Amino acid sequence: MTVAEIRTTAPRQTGLRSLAGGLAFLCLVLFLLAIEQKQVVAAWATLRDDAAPAASRVADWAGRLASGDAEGLTGLKAAIADDGNPRVAASGDAVLAGEFGPVDDIARAALGGATFAGAGIRFETGESFRTTPLRIAAGREQFVFGQTFADRLEAPADAQIELRRIIPASRGEPVKPSPLCGGDTPGLVALLHRRDRVDLMLFRAGARPGPDAPVAALCGAWRLKAR
Repeated sequence: MTVAEIRTTAPRQTGLRSLAGGLAFLCLVLFLLAIEQKQVVAAWATLRDDAAPAASRVADWAGRLASGDAEGLTGLKAAIADDGNPRVAASGDAVLAGEFGPVDDIARAALGGATFAGAGIRFETGESFRTTPLRIAAGREQFVFGQTFADRLEAPADAQIELRRIIPASRGEPVKPSPLCGGDTPGLVALLHRRDRVDLMLFRAGARPGPDAPVAALCGAWRLKAR
């Protein structure tokens, strides 16, 4: 074989080896899909249920950097941490709606009563919030150091606490300070709906419920019952 023939054959052999390697990889993938379909589906479900919400929380943290509400590295760690098997609200979850009155004098003085309609929460004392879903927290989660939702709300450890972010009533406007937060700006509402009763917790803007959150992050907690 001449030198020219060797030079012509070498690239062809390299291309054939690359093609053979690609076909072998494709065959392996198809084989695994054929015999391990259930495992592949399970892996995708894990990615969808666990990794995707974590990525969403990190994106939310990054979006708050400009406003100064991201809480730096502490906020980033909270966004990527395993926070008690949270889940996003599903489309089939019951939507809290209706009118609720105060259970005790504390709720009567602060809220009067509350009306839940879609994303809006309106209190008889004149305050109202527009909210957007954040996530579902487990009762066992700590909302501040040493205190869990379950302990504060006298609920089971697996109770589902609905967390909603408070957003401006009108686009382009900031969330207004509220007397319910001692004149500070509210940022988050936690709701536990049990039959005819609703427990409501209000957190200051920038606060992310968790073991690192200060006690002052909580503005207050009130109990309401259906009318």
